[in-house]
Amino acid sequence: MTVGDTHRIGTVASRIADASSADVRADINAMLVPGKAQPTWVKRASKAIEARVGAAGSAPAPATLEGLGGPAPPVGELETIVFAIGTPVFVVRNGIVDIDSARAEAIAWRKLLDANSATVTRTLLSVGRIDVENYGEDSPFVGTGWVIDDGLVVTNRHVATLFAEASGAGFTFRLGFDARRPIGVRVDFLEELDNQASAEIPVERIVWMAPEGGPDVAFLKLATTDSIVGRRRLPLSAEAPRTKLPVAVVGYPARDTRFSDIALAEKIFGGVFDKKRVAVGTLLGANDEVVTHSCSTLGGNSGSPVVDIGTGEVVGLHYRGVEFVENDAVPAAVVKRCLARARALLDGGSIDMAETKAGNTGTITAQGSAVSITIPLKITVELGGTAFQATVDAGTVTSPAATVSTAAPADPGAAAVVDQPRLMEAVRKARALLANRDDVVAIKPGYRFENGEITDQRAVVISVKGKVGMGSLQSRGVVPLPSYIDGVRTDVTVASTADLMGESTGDEAPKTWHTNYQPRPDLPLDRRKAQMGFVIHSGPDAGWPQLQKFLSSTKKSLAIAMYEFGAPHVVEGVLNAVNVQAETIAMVLQLGGNITGSIKKDDFTDVETVEKIRDKKGAKFQFAAASTGKNGIFDSAYHIKVAVRDHASVWLSSGSWQSSNQPNVDPIANADEAGSALRLYNREWHVILDNDDLATLFEEHILRDLADAKAVPEAPAELEPIVFVPADMVRDQLEASARPRYFKPLAGKRSLDVHPVLTPDNYIATVVPFIQSARRTVYFQNQSFNTKTIGGDYRGLLDTLLAKQREGLDVRIIFRSFGSDDRDTLTGAKDFGFDMSWIRSQKNCHTKGIIIDGEAVLVGSHNWTTSGTGFNRDASLIFYDRDIARFYEELFLYDWGRIGKAKLDESLPPPIIMTPGTETTPPVGYVAVPLATVLGR
Repeated sequence: MTVGDTHRIGTVASRIADASSADVRADINAMLVPGKAQPTWVKRASKAIEARVGAAGSAPAPATLEGLGGPAPPVGELETIVFAIGTPVFVVRNGIVDIDSARAEAIAWRKLLDANSATVTRTLLSVGRIDVENYGEDSPFVGTGWVIDDGLVVTNRHVATLFAEASGAGFTFRLGFDARRPIGVRVDFLEELDNQASAEIPVERIVWMAPEGGPDVAFLKLATTDSIVGRRRLPLSAEAPRTKLPVAVVGYPARDTRFSDIALAEKIFGGVFDKKRVAVGTLLGANDEVVTHSCSTLGGNSGSPVVDIGTGEVVGLHYRGVEFVENDAVPAAVVKRCLARARALLDGGSIDMAETKAGNTGTITAQGSAVSITIPLKITVELGGTAFQATVDAGTVTSPAATVSTAAPADPGAAAVVDQPRLMEAVRKARALLANRDDVVAIKPGYRFENGEITDQRAVVISVKGKVGMGSLQSRGVVPLPSYIDGVRTDVTVASTADLMGESTGDEAPKTWHTNYQPRPDLPLDRRKAQMGFVIHSGPDAGWPQLQKFLSSTKKSLAIAMYEFGAPHVVEGVLNAVNVQAETIAMVLQLGGNITGSIKKDDFTDVETVEKIRDKKGAKFQFAAASTGKNGIFDSAYHIKVAVRDHASVWLSSGSWQSSNQPNVDPIANADEAGSALRLYNREWHVILDNDDLATLFEEHILRDLADAKAVPEAPAELEPIVFVPADMVRDQLEASARPRYFKPLAGKRSLDVHPVLTPDNYIATVVPFIQSARRTVYFQNQSFNTKTIGGDYRGLLDTLLAKQREGLDVRIIFRSFGSDDRDTLTGAKDFGFDMSWIRSQKNCHTKGIIIDGEAVLVGSHNWTTSGTGFNRDASLIFYDRDIARFYEELFLYDWGRIGKAKLDESLPPPIIMTPGTETTPPVGYVAVPLATVLGR
């Protein structure tokens, strides 16, 4: 080992101590009192660690943990104590954790396990030892597994490969030491210390193993039993893993001969091996590929669940440990995506045997649960509208009880007439047939696209990591994907975000929404007519020039409700607006906004913005972080974009105060910016109104939001998951020969008929009759148009819009393009019943507006999703005014005309899903977008 290894071990010890609770650190410090005699195990362990890294001698231990904040100290007693007291291991007896079985010095951990004994005990019954017979090795078991679904066990791929292997389209058991029969596999959910009983269930099938290079995950199907054993699943955490979370690894540490000091291992693990143990520790780090934890593990723990001690939810699947350095686990989110694939294979794995289709002659033989099909196979593949063919020599394919025809139907027209049951049967068969393809991400029902446009032809959609030509496939020795599954066309496409998240199988857990918002009858949101000044405008045409004027006119106060706030010029504008000591500012802001990407690279974080205003205004600044998330007031987002000036004027918009929404440009006045502004920045709709009553109404709601947020117990910030989408690669249909058109603001002062709309208050109840009032046209332009994930009363909006289209009105829909995710949006809209010839996608579309008959218009921040229309905080205004409606109608028709038909660009790469809090700049051409926005939640 090297000096670098020594420092690494010291660094990890520092991380463990830092991640530990104050009580655990106190236990460790109690062992570090100067002059205190150390137990023999400390001396023994220190020498073993030094031997592990090749250290020559022992360094004196610091007196307290405070010394851990700097460079890693030499390895010695300090590290020994941190590893032993900070990450003890407990014995399981009679189905419960023996609290007294770990070191007496681990007082805090024993208290924590005792306080959560019911939660931990429920976990124990679902974790088992994977036993093998006819294996040929001395060990009777190869790892740990746990119940992830009724009768379905998850473990590591590297564990499963010891007894399983890929075979044709599926997986089978390896032949054992006695080569006449396969290795036998059972899962024993007991195997406790001093307990001779067992709870064994045979493994009847290997469902799926991730390919090499993929996550270390595999799924095993247990034989059916009447017992609850093997059926009580452990829940996967839906939350992003957070550091310092107390966790437990439940599994079966083996007497690992690879450990540097066997005698030390005997002491640390109490001489108990091959039996169920609970090792405790904390999460040290996490990203989208790995969760690192500090729990003590040995060989045999592979496949163990990493469990949140407080909730009993699994945050990771342990797969690797490096002695005295780190332990790694597959994140729960990745396991969930793999589970979706395994469930799909279970659905498609019991396909009835049938005669092979005409034109496919061959032989079929069966042995156990495996079927061998020997056929001469001809596959036709279409990529990007171009047909390729490849003939595969006769060979043998083994699949789990499935016969699938990949030949074109004898009647070509038959493929076009596919009902839903036939389509779903083909989807199930495709999932079974392609189970081993590591380039296949998801298989789902959908439609065939031709030249990028959706057709009426039903198809089995096969989502892949990236589409490649026939030459590339041949050079890699990859068999092309079939063009037909039992006479049903396939359509190969680039994976969407939902595909990568494992949300395309149809059996994912239903989405739920919530709100703890209390209605405010004393602040009525009624329609009103009043005299007022107005500035109706759009972005990037005139967004910042008008907002700058609005802010600079401040005399007394600003009240701000905002989703994201970090554009430097807007921050400066706000600070300049309240630069007099007497001026006040109140703000509610959802912290954690995304500032990645080239457009927002110089933006401040939301926290930095808050600190800048607090430094400037001190006690004159009232602030509250918006209350959102699992236990918050609003479901997932404080998505509102409203500012009130001097109790008299209100600014309301579809866009936040970031550089993508409010760029520091003026393309109307500056010819140099006119050529690129519309390509680079978001399309937004903004309004400014001068009216005391309306301004006071919005201000009172903002101040009430602020007070409510302060009254809610503060919870850890829940960072929004981010996905990088190739939005900057989407083709922009701006005229090549003409300068883009920009619209001058519509300004004036007169009587206006206005209806304020807020969520969760009155959006759906107000907008449904608003759409129902249409007699000629409905022009809809919104970042989101979700017709798949529907909850609450949101369906009423979709039904109303569809009814107007079916009545024969001119109903046009524009939504935002997110690359490969557009296929899911278009498919959902077609399934819902919308006429696809009147739906288009637009790059950088961020508006949330509806224009009715050129007579009335809705402007605001409401995305058309369940949460956006019913459970988040959003604000809009409806203007029953012809001039204002015609302003936005002209703008809409300009966008409609220049963007053209909705088309998929199949050359785009797939999206990239990021772990919350990851400070990573998107690759060139990608844009960072909240995951909920892309999925339309």
